[in-house]
Amino acid sequence: MTQRKHILFICTGNTCRSPMAEGLFRKLSAHHPEWQAGSAGTAAWPGQAASPETLHALREHGVNLSSHESRPVTDELMKNATDVYAMTESHLAALLANFSEHADKVRLVTCYTGNRGIADPIGCGQTAYNNVARQLTTAIQAIIARMEQQE
Repeated sequence: MTQRKHILFICTGNTCRSPMAEGLFRKLSAHHPEWQAGSAGTAAWPGQAASPETLHALREHGVNLSSHESRPVTDELMKNATDVYAMTESHLAALLANFSEHADKVRLVTCYTGNRGIADPIGCGQTAYNNVARQLTTAIQAIIARMEQQE
């Protein structure tokens, strides 16, 4: 029996990396309609669109996230998530410090690929965003493979 999952991706402002991860996860896990994805930021200002570079990188992967609105991570989001993936060690530390009761479901997004966190591409040009999309695709494929093994 397939399990209902709600994956939450976390970065800083929720306009670049975490919405990119959310969109890529939705596309790569489309064959699992019982899985949901969302994103939030440790220092997000509510209602911001995904950055133009993020939207461009996602379009290259066949993902439309033009309706995205940023939001800060909250206790309710953490409580409703079955798995939470942070982009960097500092995001991971912030989540563990502020939401310690959810520590058992918080991991680094690259935890199954053996890589370090996903660097912030803001201000580094489209190539950096495209590189983040590739890194996230690899990390998310590993997350999905792990989730499928656990079913």
